[in-house]
Amino acid sequence: MAQTHEWMFYEVMWRTWAGRHPYPVPWWLQQAFRRWSDDFDGGLFESKEAALASNALYRYWHMTGVKDHRQEVLVGQAGEVEPVYDTYALVHFLFEPGAGLLQLPQLGGEVTQELADGDLPVVVTTYRSPSGVEVVRRTLGTTVGARQRALVLDRLAVRSADGGAHEGWLCTGVVPAGPSGFQRHDRAGNTVADRRLIFLRWLPGEQRVEANTGMGPCFDTAPAYAGVYGNPDGSMDPETYLVRNPFHDLANGGKLGGAEEAVDRVAGLCTAVFAWPYKVGGRSPEFTLDMRLPVDDFRGDLAELRGTPADELEAANRAFWEGKLRGEGTRFTLPPPVAHLPELFRTSRAQLLILSDHGQIHPGPTVYDSFWIRDSSVEATACALAGDTGLAERQLGTHHPGAFNLGRGRIGPCAEYGFYGGSHERNDREWDSNGEALWAIGRFDRVRGPAAAFGARLFTPYVIDGARWLRDNRDELGLLHSGWSAEHLGEADKPHYWDDLWGLAGLYESARLAERLGESGAAAELWAAFDDLKRATAASIRWVLGEQRRRGEWQTYIPTGPADVGRLDSTMIGALAYFHPTRLYMGAKLGDDLDAAFRHTLDTIWARFVTGGFRHNAAWNAYAPYLGQQLAHALLLIGDTERADRLLAWTVAEGSATVSRADGAPDRWQATLGAWNEQHAYPIASDFREVPSRPWYMGDMPHGWAAAENILLLRDTLFFEADEDADPHLYVAPGVRPHWVPQGESVSVSPAPTVFGTPFGYELRHAADARKVTIDVTAAPRHVRYVYPCRFGEVRAARADGRPLPVTGNDVQAPAGTRRLEVEYA
Repeated sequence: MAQTHEWMFYEVMWRTWAGRHPYPVPWWLQQAFRRWSDDFDGGLFESKEAALASNALYRYWHMTGVKDHRQEVLVGQAGEVEPVYDTYALVHFLFEPGAGLLQLPQLGGEVTQELADGDLPVVVTTYRSPSGVEVVRRTLGTTVGARQRALVLDRLAVRSADGGAHEGWLCTGVVPAGPSGFQRHDRAGNTVADRRLIFLRWLPGEQRVEANTGMGPCFDTAPAYAGVYGNPDGSMDPETYLVRNPFHDLANGGKLGGAEEAVDRVAGLCTAVFAWPYKVGGRSPEFTLDMRLPVDDFRGDLAELRGTPADELEAANRAFWEGKLRGEGTRFTLPPPVAHLPELFRTSRAQLLILSDHGQIHPGPTVYDSFWIRDSSVEATACALAGDTGLAERQLGTHHPGAFNLGRGRIGPCAEYGFYGGSHERNDREWDSNGEALWAIGRFDRVRGPAAAFGARLFTPYVIDGARWLRDNRDELGLLHSGWSAEHLGEADKPHYWDDLWGLAGLYESARLAERLGESGAAAELWAAFDDLKRATAASIRWVLGEQRRRGEWQTYIPTGPADVGRLDSTMIGALAYFHPTRLYMGAKLGDDLDAAFRHTLDTIWARFVTGGFRHNAAWNAYAPYLGQQLAHALLLIGDTERADRLLAWTVAEGSATVSRADGAPDRWQATLGAWNEQHAYPIASDFREVPSRPWYMGDMPHGWAAAENILLLRDTLFFEADEDADPHLYVAPGVRPHWVPQGESVSVSPAPTVFGTPFGYELRHAADARKVTIDVTAAPRHVRYVYPCRFGEVRAARADGRPLPVTGNDVQAPAGTRRLEVEYA
């Protein structure tokens, strides 16, 4: 049953939209109304009203924020700004009193969006009204004062778009519904802060708004007009809200009510509008307005909030992000056909830095704004390889041990002691977490090198006892127990090979760490545990494959787990972990026959579940961008770079997806800016040509795991390490396709972290007219050889520092210490 405020929100928004009443209806509501269905996810929500208020279907928005700060800021497709844990959103629009014309970006005109300079976390929204006025809005998260407390700086500039003179009012509105939704309330108990605006007050002497018990926006310049609206008599009639709001008053009377305080104890739909007269054109090129949205608590300290001029705040913010993204960490340049990829790499780095809450990396800004071992292990590894090693070290050295259980109780069938996990892992029985934590710790120890002694400091108890937990907490077949390690795998009452593959990766890294530390006894113990889990996993997969053959299945594929024999659906995507990130395929660690079966599984996934991107109909009924990037990564690692490149191109294109405003309309919304959801809705991917017949569910955007996968895929496309412990070597430019590097163009990678503990960098130049590739190594680990898989044509000759090399296929083998590699191809 819907709660009162959910029902009222549903009725008011639907009637507003259907009746074309003036109101800044956000993008996500417009999409829901565009193909309305009374069907909803009854497993998650109690009513269609709750599902709508929670925005279950179109969780698309842009994000800005402050590195390492708890609260992110969302920006909607029309420029609406929503500090995640505050109770309001801030919109902007234009009003022309002479003509009585109300111009809302949500309802008409041209709206475009971009990130500043293509990759900085500053969202720039440009609105060109039908009457020829342009409003440019720059929204950024920054800090102010000696204590570096966080705020949003929101800067608006009004200009003439047609060269003529214009005058009117620039207006901002405080509204309850933001880019993420109105009020999240589901059966699982997931909530963000209560977003109902029950109390709203304008304080003209302080030029600021109070929203419920918190601070709202503060204006650097006082408005000329103001009006605050609510539901003071407690009306239960939705029609009351359609006429008792500032947008109705402006459209129908040309003025605001002037009230400074309002309440709405029924639905929490209080609103307010503030207006500044402007004249632009001729000698007045623009009118500007700066607003400050406090993210930290500035109550009683307005002087600090306002103490630094807006120009200085924006300049300092730009200097920080330019220095971080362009002056530090892994950097690379690519030729014009793929010059957008380094920009996307930097955008993904910024997203992870913003999603880090005091060093604890979270996979999303709203419903996923909490700590998962699984996501954070991959995210921390991506940060380490991108050069953000300080963040990775805090994540793995502080927050992972903080989730290590020391109690002596039980978690379902498993011991509590030695298990990595907080509430998510414990409640959902996410048995993959130990393998992921140990894998990430081991990999980061390699990146940091022996002098840092990272693994030595964590080995007891966090590595050795975490590995023993994997040894001692398995079912009668020797596999990890049934659980819901990741929702893309299938049901929680079944075991999943994903857990076992991660367990093997964690045990492998733990054993290698013990060897590096000289702990021979512990190493022997850990190798025995690895061998035992390997035996059980391999035996189970062989039994499944045999049973599928016995049943007449002609395709070779490894399903999600041993309880899913013959399950030919997209949950088999869990098999990707064998390739990436675990690297178990190196050395065919489960045996040659199973290595072949995993490779055939990639072919089955491609044939059945890839149409542009990876379609996850079995679990999500949506595209899965980060799983598609995992698939691309697996294909890259086995040398299938043509299909990997196709997946990468599709995913990158969807990272800048646009959607038409209405069926057949030429003007479009910018739905994404270099970010992806956990699930990418079919309607958005197809511009509403495909609308599923059953409900789907959308996770946060940007999704931290997706950002991490993008970083890892692009980095490994340029180079990746192999066989670190026996025959260490580097694959150079393994995913660089011929169309990436035309005649005379080059690829360069600045010295970047490696799991060898020493940076690697190179420059590749392509002389297409001479059919020659030259690679100059600019930084390299010692005693590491190179493999260059030439993608341009059949290799005819190769030289390392002028010395001829044997030619045996297109994988050119160069010895350690090579500084220049020259390759000629047919």
